[in-house]
Amino acid sequence: MTIARAGRRKGTSDSRQQILDAARSLFAEHGYQRTTVRMIAERAGVDPSLAIYFFGSKEQLFAASMPAPSEEALAAPKLLAALPRAEAARAMSHRILESVTSPEASNILGMMRAASSRPEAVAQLREVFIGRMMLPMMTELGLSRPKERAVLLAVVVTGMSFLHEILDIRQEWPDLEENAQLALLTQTIELVLTTDLE
Repeated sequence: MTIARAGRRKGTSDSRQQILDAARSLFAEHGYQRTTVRMIAERAGVDPSLAIYFFGSKEQLFAASMPAPSEEALAAPKLLAALPRAEAARAMSHRILESVTSPEASNILGMMRAASSRPEAVAQLREVFIGRMMLPMMTELGLSRPKERAVLLAVVVTGMSFLHEILDIRQEWPDLEENAQLALLTQTIELVLTTDLE
């Protein structure tokens, strides 16, 4: 008779990432309450016990699904600080216009919707988005009231993402060239960077 050994459940070396990817997409699609571990496991093609083995619970899996700043985002503050304000604003604007049409924007908005019913999840998402992505840029630039400016920048980014993803703003400005969009957004970001908040 063969005795099963306790320990790691059956699964390939990338099962954990597959579970995480499935969780992100399902939480974004259905929200926290309506997403189950069984649904996540089914989409990932694994047994539900494997999801629990890796993450412990649905709540911990949701926490692990929160978006993390990319290496590019973490390196951006020091790079931007070396530029004149106008150039820094233009660089930020260019990155925003790139990101709002990428899968990254859909993922962030989806996780925001999923997190909205869970105060602790909202706090975690706020820490990632404002505390780890926006605030370091404002601090590195040596600006007054960096936290307030970080929030204003987050409003611009999430607003643009929402307009592109939910309202398809391209229907409203089909003839507005990309350079014109960039110029308008750059002026908005410049206000965030230069307006006296004292």
